[in-house]
Amino acid sequence: MAQAIAKRKASIETSAESGRVSRRGEAKNSRPQLRPVSSSSGVGNVVGLVQHYLQAMRRAKIPLLAAISFALLIVGAGAVYLIETRAGGESFASFGEALWYGIVTMTTVGYGDYTPRTAPGRFVGVLLILGGMTLMSLFTATLASVMVAARIRRDLGLEVIEMMKDHVLVCGWNQQADRVVEGLLADPEEQVVLVNEMPEEVIKEVLLRHHDRDIIHVNGDPAVESVLSRANVGKARAAVVLADVSRGAMASDERTALVTLALKSLKANIKVTAEAHDMRSEIHLRRAGADDIVIDGEFNSFLLSSTATTPGISLVARRVLSHSGGGLRSEPVPAEFVGRSFGELFDALRTRQGFLTLAIVTGEKGLTLDDLLSDDYSLVDQFIRSQFTKAGVDYLRFEKAMNRVLVNPNDDYVICKGDTAVGIPRTA
Repeated sequence: MAQAIAKRKASIETSAESGRVSRRGEAKNSRPQLRPVSSSSGVGNVVGLVQHYLQAMRRAKIPLLAAISFALLIVGAGAVYLIETRAGGESFASFGEALWYGIVTMTTVGYGDYTPRTAPGRFVGVLLILGGMTLMSLFTATLASVMVAARIRRDLGLEVIEMMKDHVLVCGWNQQADRVVEGLLADPEEQVVLVNEMPEEVIKEVLLRHHDRDIIHVNGDPAVESVLSRANVGKARAAVVLADVSRGAMASDERTALVTLALKSLKANIKVTAEAHDMRSEIHLRRAGADDIVIDGEFNSFLLSSTATTPGISLVARRVLSHSGGGLRSEPVPAEFVGRSFGELFDALRTRQGFLTLAIVTGEKGLTLDDLLSDDYSLVDQFIRSQFTKAGVDYLRFEKAMNRVLVNPNDDYVICKGDTAVGIPRTA
């Protein structure tokens, strides 16, 4: 029995690895479609900052202080109005005048335009003065300390991000991180959160360079779930896990897998793009839950050899793969083209938008139990099937939701629902 299970496990891993090797790197150049611009990034920064401070003030009980101050104002103004009116005084003809007197008294302004004439009224006025001084001092001091503390925590990357959603996490840092951030910020509406343990001066330089954008730093190890929770991973749209080159190739890939596992454990449906140094690490990152994997230096050999024999290849690749040169983009297939041919879609996108379609990305079902289990329903097969049934799935986790890329498909290829066109937009 043990030998049979071991053989079955080996066959599963061999089938999975052979299926993935043939597709390695196909999804590397695809990029999510840019979201439409609905508001300026400056307005988004102001709104986010205001919301951030409001959250901090709520935690410091400032609304409670404001409520107590308001209650003291209403009670004091009402008492002065009733005392002065019943005594026959003409100092306060209406409750509004008494309310105005209470405001200027509590704030220690004291215009002197309204003054109580009776001893009880003046006693209430003294209480308003003392209470107002105390409450206003507490209010302003607490407000100032909250704003200063929140700003310090935010600058140090220790603040909990609560209001941001649909943002992208950039976990880790290496020499490619700056370009990754610039590429993400090419979308005017994108919000980026950096999660790493880099020195403060390095992060300050990055934040200063992108001061006009929604970019926040969370200080901490991205492999720790509490740090990811501070980055509000539950509301994040996607994550990019960068390789930590300081630990060596294999060690960095192991750490990348740990970060991916932490992300997936907190939010199973977050889209994770992982960077790997060793091609042998791809299968392990797939099992950890990475949706897309980019192998460092995977295409260097192709570019070097192609450029040597065909001048200009590297220049074309650089322009196509750069953000300044237009770059590769993805375009959702219009609903009316589902069931129609690729040739029709190609002509339509080219005519309407000047979009040159190079490939079609289509969903591909993962490796299922039927592909793995034999037909003799042995005890081992029955056990494996029962475990998958209990888990409520019929595919391997690391094979789920893979994409199949068709580069320059035939004109008669039939477009399916969920297909995405990848190509080059027309540039000026």
